[in-house]
Amino acid sequence: MPALAATLTRSSLASLNSCFVRDGLVTDSRLNPAGIRQNRRPDGSQLSNKCSPVVVLAAGTAHRRRKWPEARPLVSGRVTRKALVLIKELKTKPPTNEDELHQRLENWVKGVRPHRRDLIDTIKEMDTADTRELLCQVMQWSLSEDWYEADARDYTKLVERFGKDGRLGEMERAFAGMEADGIAPDLISFSVKINAYGRAKEVEKAEAAWEEMRLRGITPDAKAYTTMMTVYGKAGQPDKAEQLLDAMLAAACKPSLVTLCSIITAYGLAGRPDDAQRVSDKVLTDLTPDCNTFTALSAAFGLNGRTDEAVAAFKRMVAAGLKPDDRSVARLVEAHGSMDRQLALLLGEGGEGGEGGREDEEGGGKESEREGGRGEGSEEEQLTGSATSEEGRVKGREASEEEKLRCRQAVKLVLELEGAGIRPGVETYTSLISLFASHGLVREAAEVFEEMQRVGLQPNARTYTRLFQAYALAGDMDSCSQVRKTMQVLGWTLNPPIVRGMVRALVAGGQGGAAAELVREAEEEEGMRVDGDVKEMAGRYAEELVH
Repeated sequence: MPALAATLTRSSLASLNSCFVRDGLVTDSRLNPAGIRQNRRPDGSQLSNKCSPVVVLAAGTAHRRRKWPEARPLVSGRVTRKALVLIKELKTKPPTNEDELHQRLENWVKGVRPHRRDLIDTIKEMDTADTRELLCQVMQWSLSEDWYEADARDYTKLVERFGKDGRLGEMERAFAGMEADGIAPDLISFSVKINAYGRAKEVEKAEAAWEEMRLRGITPDAKAYTTMMTVYGKAGQPDKAEQLLDAMLAAACKPSLVTLCSIITAYGLAGRPDDAQRVSDKVLTDLTPDCNTFTALSAAFGLNGRTDEAVAAFKRMVAAGLKPDDRSVARLVEAHGSMDRQLALLLGEGGEGGEGGREDEEGGGKESEREGGRGEGSEEEQLTGSATSEEGRVKGREASEEEKLRCRQAVKLVLELEGAGIRPGVETYTSLISLFASHGLVREAAEVFEEMQRVGLQPNARTYTRLFQAYALAGDMDSCSQVRKTMQVLGWTLNPPIVRGMVRALVAGGQGGAAAELVREAEEEEGMRVDGDVKEMAGRYAEELVH
């Protein structure tokens, strides 16, 4: 990480108002807070003030030759020939309305006489961000076709898809349609439904689904227990999660490491890392911890500013012969954003990097993998991330020396681990972007994004969301717009986690009107169910849209 290493040669991060300097360049490439690239002579004088705004995006950067993206393959895996016929038709020329789609599907059935496997392959290949709405329509159509012989798995996949998109009403109708067609929901079906309610933070509905499952005589397994524990953890009710763990043990159902991680994360989020350690000691008597377990435990301490214990858990991971992964390092980086001020000052003289946990992973993820999470960060929490504490941040403010110190410690930690053979990955770079953005160091966040691409790492949806947050906190709406456009080009549509993270950053950056407009777009144009607290946050500034 040469661009990051250049920062460490300075006495402090007080000079972070200038960007990381790349060695060997004739001109010094810089970004100002608005994302405008400026070229300077070696003596520091500016060459030109007429520079177009540039956001470092996936197409490349201004000082390198443009690399055109490769064409996306039509299919990602092996499919039947009959499936390929339908996939090609739907992807190359998408139908404009539902009636046209149904007509094409009927013509396909008449023309090729497909079997069940052919439509299953089609559905699998249509599960991408840019064809997701079309996927739901195809799945709904398939359930009414006698030749397809839909079973509980087909209905459950539709329930899962609606749940992931936050469309609870349609999810509930799909679940009810399963029973109306004479197909009894099974353990996996209820687990997916409970997980969908957990994503939407509808704890009471999740509890009702759990009780209904038990009343029907369906015995939960370890994955189902973990799913419900994760719901409680995300709702800030770790005691209920542990009560469920005790019930699980009483039923002679052995918990998995995933189960343990969900409890650890729940207590970490509730500000009770000591209870997380207690539960860990109780469960690990019969289990061998893995990398995810240590990461969840260190994250629980790091999230609450207990850096010494977080680092100790990280060291125990290494001592156990486990190699820390990208997420483990990312959680360490994030600790520098959650430490209190006094702890940051104590770390000013060579203190060890801290560890910050992100929240729990979604319980009952995929329909075929109903696991409660690995304790390193759910999709939602990773995307919203540090924006949780951004509300109230003063737009365009300067980072304090203590905050710069935290950033310096984080960069130093990453470089030390890289020197030990642990290379930073997408998660680590994304956490660095978030750390710089949360302290108002927008140019540094953009430079980390550029460095990430330079070393050949592909940013994901969370990375782009964090870059959006950086610009939103600085009030740079032009750059925010560019990031949004790039996400759309890459096929990343709005979903509840992305909307939550963007809205919080916009409000914190003084762009309440844009936050309210984003919520409106998500609900009216995307048909998404936006969480009540997010709507309330943006709604406080809705009047700005009128003026």
